[in-house]
This record gives sequence, C-alpha cells and structure tokens, in this order.
Amino acid sequence: MRYNRQESLRYTLKNSPPAKFKIFQIEDNPVHTSVGDGHVLNLSPNGLLLSTNLKMPFHKKVRVIIMATFLNTSVEWKAEIVWGKEKGSTYHYGLTLLDDHSKEIIRILKQYKANESTS
Repeated sequence: MRYNRQESLRYTLKNSPPAKFKIFQIEDNPVHTSVGDGHVLNLSPNGLLLSTNLKMPFHKKVRVIIMATFLNTSVEWKAEIVWGKEKGSTYHYGLTLLDDHSKEIIRILKQYKANESTS
C-alpha cells in the first residue's frame, strides 16, 4: 500500500497528543508485544505520523494498534507502518490506517481547528 505524503488534508498537531501502540502482526505472523509510547505529530483521513523512541522493523509488513485521545475523542485504530526514519534520538513512522476512519478523523480535525481559533 502506497503512503501519500502529499495528501491534501494533513493537519500538523501543535500539541502532539500522546499515543500508545503495540505491534499485533509482522508479515503474516500474529505477535504479542508490550505497549510502546509515542506522540501523533500529524493526522490525515487515511493515516498519521507517529514519533517514538522505539525502533521498529518498518522494512517488513508491520501492523500496529494505536491508541490516542484527540481533544475529548479516544480512538483505537489498526494501522500499517509504510515508512520510517530516524530523527535525532527518536523515530518517525508513517502509518496508513487499515480501516476507513476518514469521517471520524475529519470530525476530529474540525474540532482541532475550532479549538485553535478559540485559543
């Protein structure tokens, strides 16, 4: 699956919300990992950018469950890592969502924008 970094609706989150994630599949093999910590740096209707201190094998087909709260909306989404790179002492991973959460994400982004204009 190709990751579209040029997606027109990509919102950079000023106060990157904390996120928790765990790997549930590598290639076609189910796995059980401990929960990792990170932050969501940006969000689009089809994916997000995750920052974490953990190095993950992004060159393989790695699927994760990501749990985060955006303003007052808690989410739990399944995603696949499509790219990764080291950024100083952290790692950034581009994730594409496995299910369609676009309406939910657009609602979240509208809340962020409204919240931003009242701040």
